[in-house]
Amino acid sequence: MNDFLQVTLIASLAALLTYLGAPLAEKYVLPQPVISAVLQFAAGIIVAMVAISLMPPAVRYGPYLGILLAFFLGGMLFVILEKLTARQTETGPPADGTQRSLGLYIGILVDLVIDGILIGIGSTLTLKTGLLLALGLSISTVPLAFVTISTAKRQGMPKKKRSQLAVLFFLCIVGGAIIGYSFLRNQPLELRLILVSLASGFLITLVTQSMIPEANREGEPGFAGILFIGGMSIYALLSFIAR
Repeated sequence: MNDFLQVTLIASLAALLTYLGAPLAEKYVLPQPVISAVLQFAAGIIVAMVAISLMPPAVRYGPYLGILLAFFLGGMLFVILEKLTARQTETGPPADGTQRSLGLYIGILVDLVIDGILIGIGSTLTLKTGLLLALGLSISTVPLAFVTISTAKRQGMPKKKRSQLAVLFFLCIVGGAIIGYSFLRNQPLELRLILVSLASGFLITLVTQSMIPEANREGEPGFAGILFIGGMSIYALLSFIAR
């Protein structure tokens, strides 16, 4: 089995696990406190992934100023995307009296593409690294898919569009991994690390500007900090076991 096929299978595993969150959300209706808890947990995993797996090698081996600039630009990219989608939401009335979280939907899809690219970039180093990233990312993307579809249901998105959104979850991860592996495997290490830093800035801004605010939409639950730290701890444990 060649490396390209193995990378595709690794990414497909992560994409399939992510997709499973969608039918679960269609079948079960969870109260807002549970959805908030899941978002807090997933946010902790993403922050830990950036802090433990992505930024340390980028800062250590990449061009320092380039890494910092890429991190900043990654955050700006999310802010720009969210502003553009928020401007669209102002042109029409919300379906259920609340503003549709289009920024969250777009941010999640872009996040999944970035996750796929990270799997591809990790696989250019070793297939084991790609597999570790795929498993670690799946821990956060499954609840993200569940919460995204649940939010779409609550805000009145038609079922057909929710199904299309779920398919996009799968395609974004696999497509991102193929792009990351095919186009970056022969590129200089410095370039790959700059792209990792760009993705890290985007992910951190996604957490602080969309995921946590959405989790706290009806007030911050008292156990939010525990779940956030729990997500970080789970990812740290997974990284330690995979050493």
